[in-house]
Amino acid sequence: MIGSIYANNFSTVQNIIDHTDIWQFQNSLLKGPPEGGIQILNTAGYYSNLADTVSAKADAVGGFDTSLTDYYGRGLSFQLINASEGGPAYTFSSIQDDNSFSNGEAPMPILVADERAPGDRIISLNATVFEFNPFEMGSFDPTTYGFAPLKYIGSNFSNGRLPQDEKCFAGFDNLGFVMGTSSSLFNQIFLNLGSLGLPDFLTNTLTGILGRIGEDNNDIADYTPNPFLGFHNDTNPSSNNTRLTLVDGGEDLQNIPLNPVIQPMRNVDVIFAVDSSADTVEEANPSKNWPNGTALVATYQRANTDIMNRTAFPYVPGQDTFVALGFNNRPAFFGCNSSNVTEGDNIPPLIVYLPNSPYVFWSNTSTFEKLDYTIAERNAMIENGYDVATQGNSTRQGASNWPTCVACAILSRSFERNRQSVPQACQQCFTQYCWNGTVVANSAPYTPDLILAAVDTKSGVARFAPNLFGLAVVAAVSGFLMM
Repeated sequence: MIGSIYANNFSTVQNIIDHTDIWQFQNSLLKGPPEGGIQILNTAGYYSNLADTVSAKADAVGGFDTSLTDYYGRGLSFQLINASEGGPAYTFSSIQDDNSFSNGEAPMPILVADERAPGDRIISLNATVFEFNPFEMGSFDPTTYGFAPLKYIGSNFSNGRLPQDEKCFAGFDNLGFVMGTSSSLFNQIFLNLGSLGLPDFLTNTLTGILGRIGEDNNDIADYTPNPFLGFHNDTNPSSNNTRLTLVDGGEDLQNIPLNPVIQPMRNVDVIFAVDSSADTVEEANPSKNWPNGTALVATYQRANTDIMNRTAFPYVPGQDTFVALGFNNRPAFFGCNSSNVTEGDNIPPLIVYLPNSPYVFWSNTSTFEKLDYTIAERNAMIENGYDVATQGNSTRQGASNWPTCVACAILSRSFERNRQSVPQACQQCFTQYCWNGTVVANSAPYTPDLILAAVDTKSGVARFAPNLFGLAVVAAVSGFLMM
């Protein structure tokens, strides 16, 4: 969803939902977008287009492999990019040419993925985390510790260089493919073709296409040629492989992409960490698919290993404490005391944790369980995300000072850096939202109630503010990023 905003010229959420050509989730990814507007394909034509476009990549000069993520990424593009046939020529690196981005009016989008060999099933916290930004692809982890120019990652790099006799290839960083790489855990939904009610000839055709990819490779993104071939041979696990295979950036449980923004060289002061993870597994509906802090705990645990290269991170409690103290239902600050953090060579950012919570809509849906949404449900999901970020426009009980506390969180590291006294209002905010070190060994099952009045999902009328930027945008779109 973040990629979608940038693919459409850093549009606002309101502008996107007012448009009728994208974010039309009433048709699932497996059926393709509704006919009309810029999309003229029916379901059969949609699948034919996916197959033809991926085949064109496989047949192109340069020796490019394809995987299920190529099909998945093309499907995403039809839903998320306002262009005919999902904009097959759109690239992630082209974001740097957008006026809003090049003028510094839009923030830096960063997507993450984990390195994983085909056939592996378990991703550990020692897996190399790769990032994609409009300029580069690479990793700060000591295993790889290098970046390649994103525009040319389809070129045959060797030992960090492009040999003199090699040509440059551009276009490999297709926007849908990069978005699909970062969420490639979900491309397994393409394997459920038999349950769609599609015509037999279409199901058989698609089964044949997907069958040649191989079951062991069904949820990897294939980056052949490997941009890091022969690079850092002593530490890089893929240095001798012509293929670099990546998967969903949350498969190591770091479902909040913190790794790129806690790096010391980026000098980040505060992170608003929106958590839409599906951590809880209780069967009683609607108690499952809520976050319980697992994503923060995973990054904290990783910070205590060599893979983090002495990058400090705030202390966080275990999942039972998150639930028992209500941190999984309301905002919480971690790292308020910058000296009480893991060992490292930097002062880590203050983390403002914003967990997905039911304000006006039961937003705890998983992509594995629900592939389509009515327009009314889509709007309700977005409104709930807005409420998560703003605490219901500060109408939640005890949250009337939330705008002040957001400002205090943003200024916290600056107060310390400049040796300024902390205003009384900020001291009250830190007392209210900072974790004070209390640890709870056990917690009761989490069974939340709606915090505000339920939104009407029958009429499709939305109640959120017409111009959603910044924090509200991030929360709104993150409502769909369930695992």
